[in-house]
Amino acid sequence: MSTHVAQDTAAIVSLVGALADQAFGLADRIAASAADAFARQPTVRRGDLKGIASLVKPAIDAPGSPIAGAGFVVAVDALADSRWWLEWFMRNNGAAERLLVDTDPRGDNFYDYESLPWYDVPRTTGQRHITGPYVDYLCTEDYTLTFTVPVLAGGTFVGVAGADVRVFTFEKAVLPCLRAIHRTVAVVNDQGRVVLSNSARHVSGTLLKASGPVQPIEGLPLSLVELS
Repeated sequence: MSTHVAQDTAAIVSLVGALADQAFGLADRIAASAADAFARQPTVRRGDLKGIASLVKPAIDAPGSPIAGAGFVVAVDALADSRWWLEWFMRNNGAAERLLVDTDPRGDNFYDYESLPWYDVPRTTGQRHITGPYVDYLCTEDYTLTFTVPVLAGGTFVGVAGADVRVFTFEKAVLPCLRAIHRTVAVVNDQGRVVLSNSARHVSGTLLKASGPVQPIEGLPLSLVELS
């Protein structure tokens, strides 16, 4: 399969990379804060994670920020005072607020995050991951991309750090460049699912069945694919 894609796609790759770098950059800073909390003491409680809010809230509150939500999701039994916990914040009416979910396994609305891809893939592979596009009914209530990285403390997995970006935010930034080129292309994730494209037949979330020339986007689990 050819990996050559013409120079007119350089702006697309650059914009996608810049947006993804913002999300992963925040996730990396959250991961560092969480890992530091576990390194400082042998027993970690929810209150020891308060530094995460000081990282996340400015990123969500900043005018024009692409970040719709972010935080740290703790591995089961990693905390002394809660078996399950999400130190997560989301934008609501223009400002960051804490996400409240049922973390009691006995509850009717218990949020079991262990099997969800944005948590399970980084835990299993030890690599950062982009989940989506998918409809995030819990936080954004919109088509979303979730960027997550594993968090390790002393070599032990203690959770994932991540950030949410609405697909609309990607489209708003990148579609002008997509529309300016004279070929049909799509940005796809590592499962071959379309993030965005300039084709009416290949909307966000579509799983590509056939692929043309592919250009991996360096450092990201995304590629630019030329469509037939």
